[in-house]
Amino acid sequence: MARAIGVIPARGGSERLPGKNTRVIAGKPLLAYTIAAAKQATCLSEVIVSTEDEKIAGLAREHGSRVIMRPPELARSDSPIDDAMRHAREEAQRYDKTPIDIVACMQANVPVRKDGEIDEVVTRLRATPWATAVATAYRVQQRPEWMKRIKDPATLEIEPFMDAGTAYRTQDLPDLYLLDGAIVAVRADVLRRTAGDRRAHAYMGERVLIVPHDPRYAVEVDEESDVELAEFFLTRAPRP
Repeated sequence: MARAIGVIPARGGSERLPGKNTRVIAGKPLLAYTIAAAKQATCLSEVIVSTEDEKIAGLAREHGSRVIMRPPELARSDSPIDDAMRHAREEAQRYDKTPIDIVACMQANVPVRKDGEIDEVVTRLRATPWATAVATAYRVQQRPEWMKRIKDPATLEIEPFMDAGTAYRTQDLPDLYLLDGAIVAVRADVLRRTAGDRRAHAYMGERVLIVPHDPRYAVEVDEESDVELAEFFLTRAPRP
């Protein structure tokens, strides 16, 4: 029987918030929150942290995750996350010949997760044969139809980013969702055939489903201000 694996990409070379994956937030290292959530998922045969950093690797092992060291060329600031997923899947397949048909990716810097949501995402992909991937997403409040861009850098004159038509009320516009990367489950064959395709989200394939959730479950720790927000949701905010 085919199996699903969980992959947590965790680079050591963060530029905006150095050492973020090992930083202690609300009493635990940031990476530990994602490992704990992944280990609670019953649908994953194993949880793998993909990193090039020995400190992160040691921390991951302490918290019960398997570690796959990825080569430096897959751990640069511009390295696509889907290449790390492919590498982890290939290495995991070497050690256990049981076919891997689904790779579930969970970003290490997203510490707040809804209980059971990893299982929900993977189960929905298994239950929907025509879907190429299932990802978490949240409904956005900021509207691109109303956004502006700089027309003249010298004067800061602006122009519309896109044609807003005559829609002046939010309720007159269709709901828009942002894929947040908290959980993405992709079929292994889709990952294989999209290798090298650098279009945004191409690695998910052509037929992607979403599991909508509250924006609190998409808090991504990349800057100092994100740390305070994550601590708030982890310790003080009631869960919906």
